[in-house]
Amino acid sequence: MSEPTTAAVTILSGTIASATTPGPAGPDAEQVASLFLLTYKPTTASAYAVDLKQWFAWCALFDVDPFDAVRAHVDAWSVHLADDGKARPATLARKISAIRNFYAYAVDSGYTAGSPVPAKDKALHLPKVSRRSQTLGPDRDESAALLRAAAERGARDEAVVAVLLYQGLRVSELCGIDVEDLSTQRGHRVVRLRRKGGEEQDQAVAPAAAGCVDAWLAERAGAAGAVGSSGAAAPDAGPVFTGPDGARLTRYQVEWIVESCAKAAGIDKRISPHSLRHACTTMLLDAGVPLRDIQVYMGHANSATTERYDLGRQHLDKSPAYALAGVFTG
Repeated sequence: MSEPTTAAVTILSGTIASATTPGPAGPDAEQVASLFLLTYKPTTASAYAVDLKQWFAWCALFDVDPFDAVRAHVDAWSVHLADDGKARPATLARKISAIRNFYAYAVDSGYTAGSPVPAKDKALHLPKVSRRSQTLGPDRDESAALLRAAAERGARDEAVVAVLLYQGLRVSELCGIDVEDLSTQRGHRVVRLRRKGGEEQDQAVAPAAAGCVDAWLAERAGAAGAVGSSGAAAPDAGPVFTGPDGARLTRYQVEWIVESCAKAAGIDKRISPHSLRHACTTMLLDAGVPLRDIQVYMGHANSATTERYDLGRQHLDKSPAYALAGVFTG
């Protein structure tokens, strides 16, 4: 997995200079941003890097240094993102959080005297984040069609889609799985995951997903003419999901795989890796799995996140509209 340093440099290449060569007046905002991003794990650093790049571009429109920006610039940016940029409430909240944390870091480190971002979102009049998940995942039939389409594309793509659907992983968690993370414990196939926030968790692997992963690893080993030390046709180490060059799949490659499979399956709505995580959660709820167990399985730090999926499911499935189905009929 890429180090935070690599993520920061790659995302902001050409925009944020190396923090090791500050100017005579000390590091500028872009250089401080490079240092700020080093304090986060790769996934968060990548997202924050995009947010900061957008914020710095916004400041440039007004010919103002980010360290000279005032509250009015932040207000105008949030309105622009919500109205012209059509940013969803959750996305807008994350972007504001990114620049708020950046300025807090800069103030704490002595690079600037104050922050233009108010301490609380309410002061910016940001739209509330809905308690109901806005992601529209594939239903049961669409999920089955997606798996069939993935299988036709090959063992790798089938394994990617199966693991996303059956395990409900974040795309970063899927990309980060190494062969060494796969094991058997008390008869259960298990994968060790690196969850959001850095926590590690052992998760039982659904038999269907395990079979797809085994088939993919066997195909890889067969193509390389290798046999694992255990005698099984599988590599002993390194990333589980790789591209043609043998390098670890990136989140963008996984997104392309899922979108291509959805198109091949004839699914009209937009399907992303997160859509499959949503589908997994919804199907677990439909199967009667307790919310607490789903929270642990999905790696949700807060039960309220799991409840958002349940609210979205109940919104349609338990609508009072169906109670009237027979009222006006013979």
